[in-house]
Formats: sequence, C-alpha cells, structure tokens
Amino acid sequence: MQIRCQTTFNITKTGTTGRFKPDQLPLEDHAGNKVSSLETWTRSRNQQRNLETIIQVLELRTQLFDLTEPAEKSGRWSFEFSVEFEGIFQLDQDIFGTLKQDCQGVPMLLDLGEKDTKIPTLITQGAKQNIWFELVP
Repeated sequence: MQIRCQTTFNITKTGTTGRFKPDQLPLEDHAGNKVSSLETWTRSRNQQRNLETIIQVLELRTQLFDLTEPAEKSGRWSFEFSVEFEGIFQLDQDIFGTLKQDCQGVPMLLDLGEKDTKIPTLITQGAKQNIWFELVP
C-alpha cells in the first residue's frame, strides 16, 4: 500500500546530523544548501529533524518501505512511502485514523522557510490542519 504524506512544515532531507563541527565548514548539505556558520548549520539540521520526527511517528506501528525524498511545491512538502499491510492505520471507517491520532500534537520546528505554518505542532484535522495523508493510486 503506497501512501503520500503532505505537510506545511519544512521537512527537507538535508542529511545534516550529529553535532556542529566548525572545522568542517563550509560544506553543502544533501539538499544543496550552503552551510557556512552555526546559524546555517542549525537551519539545515532542523529541517532534517522535522523529517526524522515525522518518519519516527509513522514507524510507531509499522516499518516503512520505498520512502521518496521530500519535495516542496506551493508551500507544502510531500513524500511517499509504502507499508506492508493494508489497513495498518485503520480506525473505524478512517483508513488513516490511528496515524492521525499518533501525529496529533507532535512538536515540530518552525521558521525554516515555511509560509503557512504558525503552530509548532502537527494538526491532523480541522481548519488549521498541517499534515495530510492519502493513498497513492
């Protein structure tokens, strides 16, 4: 089963992990961003942290397969992934019900280039929703 995740949080896959090491600067992260200071390193690391947070929440119930790299379009970042079992996230009539419960209220980092996000937590429903899930045909 192939699923698309979309969010207004910047979840760019930068590959920036570990601790800040000024002796390794300047460098370019996996997204092509120039990292030349603590400030630019922190931004790159926080984008990666947001991605890691969402993936960790998704993996609470199952292992993910075939993850695509997040891409930004019109202020939303999206990626796709597969799960082994259909219905793994089912709750009542909502095929993503448990996934929405798991994501609701999870803290995220702001001020990383996103435009429409002001609340620093995942919101899965309602007017302020900032993360969506859909089946990929």
